[in-house]
Amino acid sequence: MSRRTSVRLVATGARLTAGIVVSAACVAGAVIAIPAAWPTIASAPAHTTVKPVAGDTLLSCAGSFLALGRDAAQASQLSVAGTPKLVSGASEGADLTSAELGMSDVVGATAAPGFTASPHDRAPALVAAAQSVTVSADDLSGFAASACRPPSMESWIVGGAGTTGSSDILLIANPGAVTATVTFTEYGSAGGTHSSELVVPAGTQSTVPLVAGSAGESSPVVKVTSSGAPVRAALQSSLIRTLDPVGIDVQDAIAQPQKDFSLLGVRALVGSDDDDNASTAVRLLAPDADATVTLQPRNAANGSKVGDPKTVKLTAGQVGSVNFSALKPGLYAIDVKSSTPVVAAAWQTTGFAKGSDFAWMTPAPLLTGTTAFAVAEGPAPQLHLQNATAEATTVELTPLQGGATQRVALQPDGAATVALSASTTYTLSSPTAVRAAVVYSGIGLLAGYPVWATDAAAAPITVYQR
Repeated sequence: MSRRTSVRLVATGARLTAGIVVSAACVAGAVIAIPAAWPTIASAPAHTTVKPVAGDTLLSCAGSFLALGRDAAQASQLSVAGTPKLVSGASEGADLTSAELGMSDVVGATAAPGFTASPHDRAPALVAAAQSVTVSADDLSGFAASACRPPSMESWIVGGAGTTGSSDILLIANPGAVTATVTFTEYGSAGGTHSSELVVPAGTQSTVPLVAGSAGESSPVVKVTSSGAPVRAALQSSLIRTLDPVGIDVQDAIAQPQKDFSLLGVRALVGSDDDDNASTAVRLLAPDADATVTLQPRNAANGSKVGDPKTVKLTAGQVGSVNFSALKPGLYAIDVKSSTPVVAAAWQTTGFAKGSDFAWMTPAPLLTGTTAFAVAEGPAPQLHLQNATAEATTVELTPLQGGATQRVALQPDGAATVALSASTTYTLSSPTAVRAAVVYSGIGLLAGYPVWATDAAAAPITVYQR
């Protein structure tokens, strides 16, 4: 082999060896780099938070108390049996304007009352209104009071009956400027549902006899859903036993099913050992799934538990009832805890003979901050307060028309009752969550309604740039 050939072989071998080493290094580097995070280039999209301007606050009132079939020749005709007394108020700077909702299907009634308030300083107006009515006639007798409420897209009516002696009417108000199509879904004690629809023109209140969808049903529950525009639903009830009138009521709707809530202002007046003649009972419905429900009465004066809780199992879509016949005369809250969402309302009566009265109480929502409420004319009005937290708090009550602020201390999970002035509007302020209800009681007179938060402002919206 020549010297030149040897040099060439050595050089080639060196290049091969170097190539192998470099390749191995590259492979090793790649293997080592695989688990490592690859560098990325990213930037957060530009965004801003916008708080929508609050819209007008709309309050609809039930209006005149109606009688069904007073003209024997027109059994389905509605006429006015009692004209309500209204009270309303607004905080300083809020502009409260009266409104009227036409009632073309009622003889003698020109309109149902309502109110409109424009926002103040980009926030919903702090306003409230309520009404009460007393009726004394051969076919209707009793006292009813109710708050004027904003409309909603969904609500529940838990009360009334479709049996003989009951003359119950659904009131559907559309205070907006767009026609609403309303769907009623009726539930009963035997299970199953029945649905129907109603078109409610803008600026009107329509009436639907409860018996239209719940004939013969002793314990109906009605879901009210609307499309096109929100509506305010309420139930007017009256009852006759053996030709004698034994009470009237105007009942609030419930916003939605819940798992944990409280029924305030539940009054026991007639003690009884007979569940069939209980003067206090709670109607319940688990609309979507079976539920196990626990009900615990509490003393309205201090929030202490009264007796042992009652537990009931509900079949989905089937209305149930729990009687509280053993409660001693007094004012109570009934705490409701359920394994699945339910709707419920408490029924109470002053008796079962002529001259009696009854009322339904619906769940009292949680209140935090400042809200306004109105106290309609009526006998001995009281505010039933309940602390919804495990911390002590102080609630402030201030008349909107001017007057001294009253401070009410509530112990953890405690309660209190406070005397109120009739025909007055108040603000209620609390730094933590509380519940409240206005209640009335007199000889043969009974009524009440929960305090609802002032119409909420729209939540802030975050807008992103794409």
